Amino acid sequence: MRRAGLSGVLLLVGCTATEDDPAARPGTPDIAPVSIDALTYNQGKEDATPTAYGDEWKENEQPQHPVTLSAFAIDPTEVTVEAWAGFLDGIGNAAAVFHHALQPVEWNGEQWLAREGESTLPIRYVSWFDAAAYCAWAGGRLPTEAEWELAAKGPDGDDRYPWGAGGADCDLAVYFTNRTLCETRPQPVGSRSPQGDSFYGLSDMAGNVAEWVHDRYGRYTAGEQTDPIGEPDGDYRVMRGGGFRDTDDSIRTTARWAVQPDRRSEGVGFRCAHDVQSDQAR
Repeated sequence: MRRAGLSGVLLLVGCTATEDDPAARPGTPDIAPVSIDALTYNQGKEDATPTAYGDEWKENEQPQHPVTLSAFAIDPTEVTVEAWAGFLDGIGNAAAVFHHALQPVEWNGEQWLAREGESTLPIRYVSWFDAAAYCAWAGGRLPTEAEWELAAKGPDGDDRYPWGAGGADCDLAVYFTNRTLCETRPQPVGSRSPQGDSFYGLSDMAGNVAEWVHDRYGRYTAGEQTDPIGEPDGDYRVMRGGGFRDTDDSIRTTARWAVQPDRRSEGVGFRCAHDVQSDQAR
């Protein structure tokens, strides 16, 4: 596995990513990750001077800097409740560590199941540790922050949203319009596809639920970086994408937050990334 920091999680769930075929594990979603070739792009918000009235972009999105990434793959959708129930089943007694009472799953005496009407919605009330454990069990890992941003905005330009430079509306994302909620709860993954999809065809990169990424939080620095994985230590992890209660400034492709990794919320979920073997990959 290319990214460090998951060994303790892997031991806790009692498996390794190469121990068996993840696709054969009950509950693993039958979706093909989207492959993204190795390239260099500009991470962060382009240079700008705040106006007298301020701007909706945040200082922690600057300075913009070039980042070179190895080839990787990323899931086209957020992890669903059904897939999470399969994970809890698949790890047996370790499920007690990762299950939370507010997660929309239930034990029927024999197995974990998604609650009625929840199976295709994104899993919520998951901590960073929960998300990292699931991705390891499924044969992947959390995307790095740089990978997530590339997957959201594409390789060229500085698209404000996954669908482009145009504004947000309820046909494109599940979010708060500053006047009303588009939806009173997260919606089934891909509910705004294809019109709200990113350049690479990924759904819900803006809104629905915010997504954990691998990195510890830190401020950006100038200068080119190669396969960055965040700070070596720190108390916070990075969250991206915004959720159904977040406003249009929070669902932009460059918006980022520092969040305690044990935090769980109705508006927080995740998706997984995967290493790709290629001539250009490490």
